[in-house]
Amino acid sequence: MSEEFLAFDHLFDPVVMVNLKQELVYFNHQASIFFKLPPRLLKQKRHLIQLCDSPDLDLEQWLSKALLSFDVLISPEIRLQLPHDPNTEYYITMKLIPVQTAGGANFAIVIHDMTVETNLHIKYREQLEELKKTHNQILQADKLTTLGELTANISHEINNPLTIAAGHSEIIKDYLKHPAVMNKIPQLQNANQTVLDSLERVNQIIKNMKDFLHQSEEQKEYCDLSKLIETAIEWVLPNAKKANVNIVCDFKEHSVALVNRIKIEQVIINLIKNSLDAISEANTNKGEIKITLSKSSSEQLTCIDIKDNGPGMPAGIKKNLFKPFQSTKDAGHGTGLGLSICAKIVESHKGRIELIDSEDGCHFRIKLPLIEVYSYTRNDRSLTGSVKQKRILVLDNEVQILNVLNTFISDENFVFIGSSDPVDALAFLQKANIDLILTDFHMPEMNGSEFSYKARENGYMGPILYMSSSKGIEQYNIDRKDLDISGLIVKPFTREDVMKTIHAALRSKEGMA
Repeated sequence: MSEEFLAFDHLFDPVVMVNLKQELVYFNHQASIFFKLPPRLLKQKRHLIQLCDSPDLDLEQWLSKALLSFDVLISPEIRLQLPHDPNTEYYITMKLIPVQTAGGANFAIVIHDMTVETNLHIKYREQLEELKKTHNQILQADKLTTLGELTANISHEINNPLTIAAGHSEIIKDYLKHPAVMNKIPQLQNANQTVLDSLERVNQIIKNMKDFLHQSEEQKEYCDLSKLIETAIEWVLPNAKKANVNIVCDFKEHSVALVNRIKIEQVIINLIKNSLDAISEANTNKGEIKITLSKSSSEQLTCIDIKDNGPGMPAGIKKNLFKPFQSTKDAGHGTGLGLSICAKIVESHKGRIELIDSEDGCHFRIKLPLIEVYSYTRNDRSLTGSVKQKRILVLDNEVQILNVLNTFISDENFVFIGSSDPVDALAFLQKANIDLILTDFHMPEMNGSEFSYKARENGYMGPILYMSSSKGIEQYNIDRKDLDISGLIVKPFTREDVMKTIHAALRSKEGMA
């Protein structure tokens, strides 16, 4: 019988042959090596189950079902233990091949040993997790360093509104003692509102501190970049006033990004802090930091430019600027990790940070992908998954609405692609396959009717849904016929309203296909 199996002797994989009773009838030389048994002892084993055991799979049961099918089958990846070597684990797959011989039906079991590769992969994953943990610790340490440097001025910022609140509380107390207290109601209301505003200011400062120190680094959300930048500026504004530096903002366009808000704030704070330090060290009169927010449609990027009128960057430092432990500051006045951390954060958002050549001062540019592109490409499952998931483009200029709908739609296993700009959304439609569009009707740049008309004109044939208050129902009824609008979601809406309308529109389109 061994002559019938001669071909298996030349394979580099371990091969054993069993009959319908799972009895061993053949093994090649590689099997003897794999099972760590000499041929003499291996021949004494009557059943495969005597040679090995798996904590992941009932081998005897799997073999029984596999032999009955009389078909080529491949097992899942399993851990394997040898009874005579219980301290070692192997990772294998088994390929079962029916072989008809003169003596009847037999089955070749080819064992593919993946132990080395799997152990390397496990070690790699462990090291990756350790690296990720270390990276998060470095980020947190950088936050604490920044917070420590700003603490004195933050304390001052808190004391001011507390002083104002305490003073107006005294005013209220005095007014309440006045004989004609009813005549003082306007003053009382004004003083009370001042107290409330001051306490809210304190509460906002504390909230910003808590948010900034929060260690949850993975969650990304749709953020208004202009508001994000303004929040970052609040952190450093006391230091800027102290250094007599004016921070000027020029937000050329309304821009929304899909980011981890705390991380991007950390980048902007670090860059502004660097500018403040450089200006202070150079004793520059009338220091200025200008922050510009703009979009480059040709590059599909949102750009944040931070430029100061300080002494600029030394030529010898530029080449390795974003590498760890590079610093223009004197020893003991900085870790040299700030710009390296900034670069890593921006890269984790599929963006990049650059030093722009400038005749005077220092000019950094943060480049982030437009939200349509980033929403699309970050969902790898939509591009590589075996089951195609429906891609839904949601257009709304309110970031809160985008974040709510992102939760609703992503939870339903759709691919959510957010957009806040109708022009960008129309450009994106020319480059990507979208299964459904959900658009707000009332938008400042272009209303839902105008957007839908242009989308149809550009060749988009999929379902379009409107979001609108009850005031938009009349226009929806007109557009439903003229622009083939598939449905209307009336604000305020629930998760059920949204998903019911989306599913109905997709079913209707599939029924027509």
